[in-house]
Parts: sequence; structure tokens; C-alpha cells
Amino acid sequence: MKNVAITGVSGYIGGLLCRRIAQEAAVERIIGIDVRAPSFESPKFTFIQHDVSQPFNDIFIKNNIDTAIHLAFIVLPIHDARKTYQINIGGSNNFLAACAAGGVKQVFYMGSNTEYGAFKVNPALFTEDMPLNPNPDYPYAVDKARVDLLFQDFAEKNPEICVTIGRTAPVTGPRGNACGLTALFLPVMVKAVVRNPAWQFIHEDDLAELAVRLLRQKNNGIYNLAGDGTLTYGEMIKKLRRPCVSLPARLLYSGVQITWKLHLQKRSQPGGLAMLLYPIAMSNEKVKKATGYQPRYTGPEAFEAFLKASGGKK
Repeated sequence: MKNVAITGVSGYIGGLLCRRIAQEAAVERIIGIDVRAPSFESPKFTFIQHDVSQPFNDIFIKNNIDTAIHLAFIVLPIHDARKTYQINIGGSNNFLAACAAGGVKQVFYMGSNTEYGAFKVNPALFTEDMPLNPNPDYPYAVDKARVDLLFQDFAEKNPEICVTIGRTAPVTGPRGNACGLTALFLPVMVKAVVRNPAWQFIHEDDLAELAVRLLRQKNNGIYNLAGDGTLTYGEMIKKLRRPCVSLPARLLYSGVQITWKLHLQKRSQPGGLAMLLYPIAMSNEKVKKATGYQPRYTGPEAFEAFLKASGGKK
């Protein structure tokens, strides 16, 4: 890991990884790619403004990139399916093309626990060898799973390249950002009657450390990235100290579906509500064994750190 490129560098996770990777003595250069400049600064860091929906083979070739991390992805929902496809799918194909053209030796893709899907029949813990089954009406999860398979196919066709896929639980911590999770935090919270699924989290520092260790140790393959322990959705609401209304699942789903289609709200797509009904819990034993790293924070501690930093105002 000497010359590192990171797409989506201006996002929350991009900033986390930049700060951690810059601490690695072996790393000489970090090339950040995004449509807007990040706040991160380092003598090792160079920002290149570029939209990943357009090819960028030349960036990897000119900068002799040996390690490439793909984070560019539309996380929060938007009412523009064409743009979402261009970034999520087109951008991922452009990233893999740049890796092949530039002779990259290591590739890292940040996936999501949502790729496993939220269903009544879910196992107690998902392991990495279980099939992906994203909720079909949740485009973010569908795209994450589709790109996951693109990277798996790339790994099979390029066995000389170390390809690592990290499927992460919601990332949060003291920097006051919980990625897409904040879309759930309404002035008046809602939950489905009877349902109270458990949620996993991973602390931002633990995610960055695990990613760096996987890269440094050249651990290829697929790894679930999550802290130990869970919080139920009801416990999250109590910690947020928000009023809550319980509604039948069908009524809740219909309400979100109608308001989304009519562009009356842009926080939630209907498929995302499945996570308020059924848990997606992952085993993190494989990554702990591979890296020798025990996360410093449990999932509930990561959530507490976020609340403390944000003052519960998210």
C-alpha cells in the first residue's frame, strides 16, 4: 500500500479512511476522487475533482495507483433513478476498468449489511458465505448487492489482484454522522406495531482500523464489519428521547410509499422500512480472526458516541 486512490473521498467514510491511511508510514500518496473537495488535508493527499460516472483510467495510470478503494455511492435516496444508476453501477464499472488499466494490486469495496435483506426468515447471524437477498423495493440495497457481485466477478477474473469486500453495519461515532441512519430520526418517531428489530452498528474508528488492516495484510475475500452487541429499535428511540407513534406495518409502508411517489418527502424509500420490521445481524468473527483486531467499541457504544457528539439533534 503505497499509492492509494479513494473514490467518494468527500463523504463521511472517505474522510475516516483518509485520516487513518495517512498515518501509515508505507503510504506515500493518497489520491482522492469526488465531485466536491473534502475538508481533509495532508502532505500525502491530492484531490482530483471528477465524476465517477465518467471514465478515469488516466487518473490511476498517471498516479501509479497500487491500492484502490471504492466508496462513491449514492447513500441517501433521490428521485433520480438515472443519476443513481450512473453513479452506483456506472461508476463502479468505471472504477474496476481503471483498476485493470492501471495495474492496481489491491482493490477494496465498501458494501452494506442491507445486501443480505431484511426478511422474517433471516438467520440469527449472517455469515459471509450466505447468499445476498436485498429487498427488491429498496434500490440502495439492490445496487449495493449488484456492485458486490461485480467485484466478486472481477476477483474471479483477476486472481492476481487482491480484492476485498467489506459489508458494513451502519457506521457512526463522535464525528456526529450516522450516514443514512439520520433519515430515520424524525421529530416524532414511528415504529411498526409489535416489531422491535435489533440493530448493529460499527464505530467509525473501528471501521477505519479494520479496513486498513485488511489492506495492509492483503486479506482478500468478503468480510462482515460490525461491532459486538445490538440495540433494538425501541431502545434507540428511548435514547433519542423522541415521542413515538406505533402504526400497523401495512399502514406505515403505504404512507411512505405514497409520500415518496408524490415527492412529499425525500428521507425514506418504502423498501427501507423492512429494517424496522426484521433485523439484519451479521457475524463479525471472520474479520476479527483474519485481522487479529477486536473492535474497541461495541455497537451500542458507537451509537452512544454519536448521540453524545450530536446532542441527539440529528
